[in-house]
Amino acid sequence: MQPNILRLLKQAIAEQRCLAVRYRDGGARVMEPHAAYTNDRNEIVVDCYQTGGFSASGRKPPFWKRLRLKKITAASLLKQTFEPRVEEGFSPEKPRYKNKPVAIIANDEPSYMYSPEALQQMGPFLPDDRKFH
Repeated sequence: MQPNILRLLKQAIAEQRCLAVRYRDGGARVMEPHAAYTNDRNEIVVDCYQTGGFSASGRKPPFWKRLRLKKITAASLLKQTFEPRVEEGFSPEKPRYKNKPVAIIANDEPSYMYSPEALQQMGPFLPDDRKFH
């Protein structure tokens, strides 16, 4: 794995941008990465919605795909953005994302009730990875 692949993956998830990847099997894929996390074997895996490119199974996109980060040999961040595929089954609340998340599309909805006016006055929410000094 090239050192910048994980950085590009995190950026793609944070900005909800498509990513073009080349997998170890030689196939290029276009994907909408929704979550990267560490699985039970301590591998970083990516749950993504593949919208184009090669499929080893021969299945035509679009479909959900789980890729292992160590098998991604190249990645390129695309300008194309996407909305979370909630209707297709994505939920940031899935148990597999809770143990060791690396990056995940956040649910921007607050878990408490404020009026739209109060939310406007508060401004944007702080990112979860902020550091305090």
